[in-house]
Amino acid sequence: MIYRPGQTENRSNSNNRVLWVLGRKATRQSVFTFPADVAENKKKALLRVQVRRWAPFPNVKYVAHWSGSRASVYAWNDDEVKKDITEAGFNERRCTVYPEAFMRTPLQNGVRLVAAIEGFEAQVWRDGFLTFSRWWSQKPTQLEWNMFLRSAGMPLDQNGGDVPEPDPAPFLETPWIRHEGYLGGTLAVLEDPRYAIAIGVMVAAPFMYLSAEYLTLAISNARVKHNMETLSVETQGIRKLRSEAIANLDEIEDYLALEVYPSQFEVMATALGLLQGLNVKILEWNYDVGSLSFTVRSERDIEATVVITAFEKSGAFSNVAASRGGQDRQMTMRMDVLPKQTKTANR
Repeated sequence: MIYRPGQTENRSNSNNRVLWVLGRKATRQSVFTFPADVAENKKKALLRVQVRRWAPFPNVKYVAHWSGSRASVYAWNDDEVKKDITEAGFNERRCTVYPEAFMRTPLQNGVRLVAAIEGFEAQVWRDGFLTFSRWWSQKPTQLEWNMFLRSAGMPLDQNGGDVPEPDPAPFLETPWIRHEGYLGGTLAVLEDPRYAIAIGVMVAAPFMYLSAEYLTLAISNARVKHNMETLSVETQGIRKLRSEAIANLDEIEDYLALEVYPSQFEVMATALGLLQGLNVKILEWNYDVGSLSFTVRSERDIEATVVITAFEKSGAFSNVAASRGGQDRQMTMRMDVLPKQTKTANR
């Protein structure tokens, strides 16, 4: 069963498996690039670490689409999604979550504006890889569209220069990528009565057989020894992978030590603290290694100099600038994020 939040469904058979389509509003998207000579298993291990540092959620889950050494990632707050699933009347252990971008027909190359489950998502595709994405609650203005194209490195005359009409991008019956980055599934399989019976028979069969053969102790001991030897051979690969994973831990920790900039969660917490009391709402947020930009809207006029001064004096930012996008009580801030060592020295 496929469920998209906001639609009406008959949930009388809610014990079935559910593919929960997660709206773009609830996700964050970014692309991560790794050296081409890094082994595949190390890339995925490094990606897990990087996503946890980048995503501004306390409990983050994600889906990644790989193309060579690049990964296009959609991440979400797993606690909030599980809460939404429960409130919708489903068992969260029977739900598999997929961002809606991976449930819609993909592009090979080009730019499009998609009418998402909530709001609008702009996407840039290159060779079947989703390289850039941005979300708005309302259809973007011409200025917002131009800023998106500029940030994505696309020409401003794309689609004739005007904001395009939303692409229908129909939903698919199944996602077009394999689910990677999401942990779960085994427990749900065991809970399914159809599989539980079969697994129960498989587990019970050896005991039934041994009960019938218990008088022949020597044969039973030989069978146990043979099974243990077989298990040792079958798990050799798993034990080797575990040893390699432990060996990779030091390399991952060394990689993290090279990260001199604070995580997105830390940057967002600092920014929200500085904006507290101004009664503003963040409309757009973009943080990339050492560079931060965001757009806010307020209930009353904001003095740009007051905000700039507060951010400059915080010791966390530099080269702070502000501009108004032509809309009343809306302001875009751009600044550099200071490395951790620099912030410590300024204290």
